[in-house]
Amino acid sequence: MKKIIKYTVFILIFLVIYIGGGKLLDKLYFDKFDIVDYTGDTRYDTVNTVVDKRFKKADTAIVVNTEMIDQIVSVAPYAYNNKYPVFYIESYTIKKPVYDQMKKLGVKKVVLIGGINSLNKRVERSFKRNGYKVDRLIESNITDLSLRFASMMADKKKVDALALVSSDVFDLPNAISFSPYAQKNNIPVIVISGGDDDAAKIKSYIDKYGVKKAYIVTNNNTINRNFDKMFSSLVKISGKDRYEVNRNIMDILYKKGDKLYVSKGGEVLHKRSIASGQLINAMAIAPLAADNNSPLLLIENNYLATADEKLVKERKYRELNQVGFKIERRNFFNIERFKLTTTILLVLLALFMTVRVFLTKKSFGLDCKNIKFWNNLGQYVQ
Repeated sequence: MKKIIKYTVFILIFLVIYIGGGKLLDKLYFDKFDIVDYTGDTRYDTVNTVVDKRFKKADTAIVVNTEMIDQIVSVAPYAYNNKYPVFYIESYTIKKPVYDQMKKLGVKKVVLIGGINSLNKRVERSFKRNGYKVDRLIESNITDLSLRFASMMADKKKVDALALVSSDVFDLPNAISFSPYAQKNNIPVIVISGGDDDAAKIKSYIDKYGVKKAYIVTNNNTINRNFDKMFSSLVKISGKDRYEVNRNIMDILYKKGDKLYVSKGGEVLHKRSIASGQLINAMAIAPLAADNNSPLLLIENNYLATADEKLVKERKYRELNQVGFKIERRNFFNIERFKLTTTILLVLLALFMTVRVFLTKKSFGLDCKNIKFWNNLGQYVQ
C-alpha cells in the first residue's frame, strides 16, 4: 500500500511540473514584454478585432474567399491605400460576424474579388438582399488580377516598385511576410501564375507607369530569372522555407522598432498545401503592422524558435502582438517531441503501476490462502 501511495504522489508531482513548468517559464520570459492579443473565438472574430482597431467607419469593403490566398495578397495593398477593410468569407456563405461588423462600420458597398468559383452567386444575392451595392473584380488569371490592382494603385498614386511572388502554394506565405511593407509603401504585389505571357504583361505595366524597382520574394528562386532584366534596381529576398524568408525580410527591410506582430505560418497538409486559417490571421493583422511600420513574424509552432528569440532580443522589441494564438517560449515543456515522449512515459508508468498493483493483490491473496491452508492442516494433525 505504501508503494502505491509513493508512486501516485510521484506521478502527481511529475504532472504538476509538466503542466506548470512551461507556464512558469513563459511568465518569467514574457513579463518583460507588453503582450497585446488579437485573438477571437473564430477567424472571423479575429479579423473583427483588427478591423475594430483600424476603422470607425467605412463606406466600402473588400470581400475575398478565405481559401484564395493569391487573391488576398494581391488585393491587400490596394485595399490598404484606399482605406477599405477586408473581410474573408467562404465561397457559399457569409458568417454573422461579417455582417455584424459591416453594419457596425456603416458599409454600403462590397467589392467581391474573383468570379463565381471564388465567391458564389449565392453570396452576391445575399449581400444584395441585405441592401448592399455589389461590384466584382474578375480577371482570367491571378497575374492579370494582380496587375489590375497595380494599375488602380498607380492611377491614384505614384508606384515606385513592384513585388513579385510565385503562385506556388508554398511561396504565397512569403507574400504575406512582405505584405505589411508593401501596404505601407504602396507597392503592388504581383503573383506570377507561370503563364507564357506573364513577362510581357509585367513589361507593359512597368513601361506605362515608369516602375524601375522590384522586390523578388521567393523560396529558393522559384521565379523565372527573365524578370531580373526588366528592372534597373532589384532586391531579392529568398530562403530555404517561408520562415527563413520571413526573417530575411525583417533583416533587410526593418532595422528597428518597438512593435512586433506574430502569427502562425500555416500548417502543411499532406505535404501538398498549407491550411489557410492561420494565414488569414496573418493577413488580418498585416494592415495594423503597416500602420505602425512594423514587421510580421511568422512562426511554425506556438513557441518562438531559437532564431526568432535571437531576432527579438537583437531588435529589442518591447511589444509583442499575437494573433490567433498565445505565444509561448521554446522550452522542454512545449517542444512537440518532448510532449510525445512524456506522454508515452506517462502511459508506460501507468501500465507499470497497474501491473504492480495487480501483482501485489494477487500475491497478497495467495499468501492469505497459504496461511489458511496451513492453519487448517495444523488443526487436522492435532
